[in-house]
Amino acid sequence: MLAFAAPFGFALAIPALYYGAGPWSPVLSVVALLAALLAAEFLSPRGAAQAATRGGHFLLPRFYVAVQLAVIAWATLVAGTLGIGPFLGLALATGVTTGVFGVLAAHELVHGRRQRWLGTLMLTGMSYRHFRTAHIHGHHRWAGTVHDSATARPGENFYRFLLRTVPGQFAEAWRFESRRGLAKNRVLRDLAATIALYLAIALACGWRGLGFFVLQCAIGIVVLELFNYIAHYGLMRGATDAGMEPFGDRHSWNSSNVLANHLIFNMGRHSAHHTRPAASFETLHWAVNAPELPMGYAGSIVLALVPPMWRRIMDPAVQSLHTDSRITSG
Repeated sequence: MLAFAAPFGFALAIPALYYGAGPWSPVLSVVALLAALLAAEFLSPRGAAQAATRGGHFLLPRFYVAVQLAVIAWATLVAGTLGIGPFLGLALATGVTTGVFGVLAAHELVHGRRQRWLGTLMLTGMSYRHFRTAHIHGHHRWAGTVHDSATARPGENFYRFLLRTVPGQFAEAWRFESRRGLAKNRVLRDLAATIALYLAIALACGWRGLGFFVLQCAIGIVVLELFNYIAHYGLMRGATDAGMEPFGDRHSWNSSNVLANHLIFNMGRHSAHHTRPAASFETLHWAVNAPELPMGYAGSIVLALVPPMWRRIMDPAVQSLHTDSRITSG
């Protein structure tokens, strides 16, 4: 379990730095996180390590949600006293940990059979409650097709993807929930819960506190959608005589770096997650035939922010996979 415990350190470093080194210092947690992820990707060896036996690992996402929500609440309370620089730095640090570790913990919980409400609570802390519906009932059904707002098309840069996927996932969630009727529509409940939370924050922390909370939510959403962008970029399912090509291991980008996966709750074993969506993160296996990101998840997220560099590296990789697929099928 300790191998997957690093996220707690990065989240708790935010208030620790604030009180230990001053209001400007929490941004150092983002620098340390990025450095740790990149070092893990490029300096540690890759390998198809065996999946762990299910033990007490399931407790880690639950505990992490409590820690992240506590950090968000604390930061929202203190933000009203800060100048613009420390305000933005604290929002960046909080939003990044929300978008990386908070989302991964919430993702694990909403897929599970127990305590899904805790995953929804974490998504409430980033104003993205409808994600659970769009992800489970939309993405896991349509990933790799034009019907999925969370699949990046070939040649689509991240910024265009972001403008498409955010309203698209909301629309997908709304379409699914509208079939359940108004009384059971969870998207309406999500909107009501978000409005109520905003009013409570405004009353307790003022408009600066509310502005801080919304900003860290926005940063968290951008980071989440960076994960979505790189996870399936360009890996579109084709048509077959029987209809749509079944979703397979080759329709997700993966990372075999064991240490890097320990930092992100095995997110790099993404093909295995799509094969067994309800499986606990520590039990995910390495899919041998799955395509691997040339720069791992951390390096790819940084690369995606610079579209020309992203396309220079990833478009040939996508084309190569499609060529190999045609040769194999032929």
